[in-house]
Amino acid sequence: MNQPAQQQQFKRKTIFIKKNLQLRYMMLIILSVLCGLAIMTFELTATLDELFDAYPVLVQPIYDEFIPIAASFFYKIAIYLLFVVLISAILSHKMAGPVYRFEQTCKAIAKGDFSQRVHLRQGDQLVELQDEFNKMMDRVEAEINKNKQK
Repeated sequence: MNQPAQQQQFKRKTIFIKKNLQLRYMMLIILSVLCGLAIMTFELTATLDELFDAYPVLVQPIYDEFIPIAASFFYKIAIYLLFVVLISAILSHKMAGPVYRFEQTCKAIAKGDFSQRVHLRQGDQLVELQDEFNKMMDRVEAEINKNKQK
């Protein structure tokens, strides 16, 4: 059977479709951000230590205000990390959704429904794979129909 003229649009109600895949993806993003923050913090403290050693009188006011500055810095980092978690959840959803659709379509085909095709949402990843998969299934279905006619 041919693809319908208008592709069916899927609307997902949950952001975590494939929790293991998405959580691993999110953790990689979060860990890379945390590593960057750790390197930046190390470099900042090393620079401040060098400045304090070289110019203790000039840098002393900074050290006197370090606790309020550090508290403000950590609040900003916490807000930043919240944004990173949210963005990584959205990005992982854009990857996990198509994987889930492919799995569901493959399960239907394995049960013998060769008319199944993958239909991804606008903005999802793996659109090229969807197109090639659907072309492959068109060819498989055509071959099955040709063999049935013989």
